[in-house]
Amino acid sequence: MDLMIRKLEERHLPMVDAFSCTETPKMLDSYNAKVRRRIRKHSKEMENFLKEEAFEEQEKGLNTTHLFIDREIGKIAAYISLCNDSIGLELKERDDMGLTYTTVPALKIARLAVANEYQGNGMGKSLIQFAAYMGRKIKELSGLVFLTLDCYEHRVSFYESVGFVRNVVQPVVLPYDTPISMRIGLEEYLERLSE
Repeated sequence: MDLMIRKLEERHLPMVDAFSCTETPKMLDSYNAKVRRRIRKHSKEMENFLKEEAFEEQEKGLNTTHLFIDREIGKIAAYISLCNDSIGLELKERDDMGLTYTTVPALKIARLAVANEYQGNGMGKSLIQFAAYMGRKIKELSGLVFLTLDCYEHRVSFYESVGFVRNVVQPVVLPYDTPISMRIGLEEYLERLSE
């Protein structure tokens, strides 16, 4: 697969309309009906973000969305939206890391989605690698300790397989379906990639 990575621009908007990452019923066979509905709802939110919010939010400086485009067919295979972040650390975490700060700078993977026909071939890991390399560039200009993201329970095992861990400090928990805040040390992740 020959991919090119491009920052979302107005000229890409016709391609954006064709993007779909909402799981098909077959992809969700292992879940009960309630969980299937919830997963499809979250995937639809990822589609809607790209189609309805990404460009406008990027224009406002809230995040930057990068498209992974299949050169052969001119179709968006995946996208990742990045923004600045900081995360709070518990006292023990700060001591273990030798830090005095209560919050540390991070690069947040605000959104990440892979089109249905490209799922299951490592594209999600490629998007995270891209975020890490962008993080390296940012770290050269300013401080950066972690890559962060928020995900729903059905995605946690994927991110854990990459090396992400749950943040000790989590957002306020709602009665159901609250995103889980996760992180990975940027340098730790980059070192693992170079092995």
